[in-house]
Amino acid sequence: MTNNRTLQVLAVAGAIALGSGAAASGQAGQAAPPRTQMDELLAEVRALRADLDRAVQASMRGQLLGMRLQLQEQRIAVTARQLSDVRQRMRENSGARIALLGPMKMLAGMKNPASPDNPKEFEFFLGPLKQQLAALDKSDAELKAEEISLENQLQDEQARWAAFNAQIEELERASTGRR
Repeated sequence: MTNNRTLQVLAVAGAIALGSGAAASGQAGQAAPPRTQMDELLAEVRALRADLDRAVQASMRGQLLGMRLQLQEQRIAVTARQLSDVRQRMRENSGARIALLGPMKMLAGMKNPASPDNPKEFEFFLGPLKQQLAALDKSDAELKAEEISLENQLQDEQARWAAFNAQIEELERASTGRR
């Protein structure tokens, strides 16, 4: 019976050893897939985080470009208003010139070259008119220079606006996946 008993103990010990070996190998086989799944999950979370970072950056860039576009529109409006004001003053100068030329022509036609006192009398009237005309000429030259400067500035501001707008459109295309 001792022999039988020893055989039984050995059989049970063998079975336990086989069972623990199988369990250990089963656990080792199962331990690898969770790590692989965990790695895949971690990679997925990292990819989502990177996508979210890109989306946030694109959103911030879009907001900044939108604000720059609005500021550019304001600059364009201010420059256009200044240009309009300069052109209005040029029209007013033109009207004033016409108003001055009428009396000057009339006085010049009334001159009597035979009278020696006549030039002084007419110069008394024509002098201030000539001064006003000279002031208008000077003002016109300054306004013309300012008009040219404002036209160039307006073109520059419109070009900047177009550049900002193109960047916003590119950002919009990138966000919708269009090329």
